[in-house]
Amino acid sequence: MTPKAKPRLEGSSGSGTILGLGLVAVVLAGLISANIAANWLVSAEKLQAQADLIALAAADSARGLITGFPCQTAGQMAHIYMVSLDSCRIVGFESFIRLSVAGIGPALGATSRAGPPLAGD
Repeated sequence: MTPKAKPRLEGSSGSGTILGLGLVAVVLAGLISANIAANWLVSAEKLQAQADLIALAAADSARGLITGFPCQTAGQMAHIYMVSLDSCRIVGFESFIRLSVAGIGPALGATSRAGPPLAGD
């Protein structure tokens, strides 16, 4: 006589597969969220660098180092970088710039100020 096999528990068939698929879904969701957050941070840093470059160009234009009007130069550079120039203010030889860009999630913004070097530098 052969020993009788243990009866399988009813209702637990395929539960490991469901658990595995759930775990894969959770890990995938975490990776996608981390990717979106990293992309947002990189975009914010890129926008800040663009704001600094645009402010420098506007300040150079105000000082006469390059041709053109300062805010017009800033607007042209913002168009090249495909960002929105929210404000451009020139005080003396200093430029104050505010940029924004719409993307996935909240709109990103950056401000920058540039001007001639200080007398002590």
